[in-house]
Amino acid sequence: MKEIVLNVFYKAKPGMRDKFVEEVKKQGVLDKTLAEPGCRRYEYFDARENPDLLFLLEIWADEEAMTGHQNSEHMALLRQIKAEYIEDTRIERY
Repeated sequence: MKEIVLNVFYKAKPGMRDKFVEEVKKQGVLDKTLAEPGCRRYEYFDARENPDLLFLLEIWADEEAMTGHQNSEHMALLRQIKAEYIEDTRIERY
């Protein structure tokens, strides 16, 4: 199977980008995701020119690994965190 790359673009609610990332780390979402089978990369990047934009690069070994991730308990938690801090999400899949 071929690797799956996801480019995830988040637009945080005004002034909430850093708080979102802090909460993701505090709740263990980042560490749990990085420990998942098939997770090759899961890394956040701050936009340099806009304090409300955030980019997430995800690389998964295959479809099965990514599906397992999407169905995990910590992803359900991430969706709750996003509801509080994130205004919009756009995903590109490669």
